[in-house]
Amino acid sequence: MTKPASVRVTVYVAVDPAAAFEVFTAEIDEWYRRGPHNFFDPVRAVAIRFEPGVGGRLLEVYGEGKPREMARVEVWEPGIRLLLRDSRDTEIDVTFEASGDETKVTLEHRGLERLPTAEAESHARFGGRLLIAWFSEYMRERTSA
Repeated sequence: MTKPASVRVTVYVAVDPAAAFEVFTAEIDEWYRRGPHNFFDPVRAVAIRFEPGVGGRLLEVYGEGKPREMARVEVWEPGIRLLLRDSRDTEIDVTFEASGDETKVTLEHRGLERLPTAEAESHARFGGRLLIAWFSEYMRERTSA
């Protein structure tokens, strides 16, 4: 089996692109699920949050001690695009595009070929797909309330 280089997943949410971006970033702690596979220290983690803007970080926050940087923000264009680079030099590119009364949200995780084969396959199979599914589910619950 060839090691995957990227994974691309798209969902549609029932808000405009600016609102989708805002929820994706400002409310990430509400929709991102903690677990042993997606947090460095899930026992100590109390939150996940963005430092907004280029040069900001996606942080795993602990009750005590310094937060752990999960990724660095390279592009921060509210309502349009968010690009993150993690410590393994992979990129998570999230775009927000108007589509009628909805927003097309596409997450592409690139650079998986830089990871060990099992980790790259896991990211391709579960990583981006789960992340965008959690966001989509949260948005459905949020907009139907």
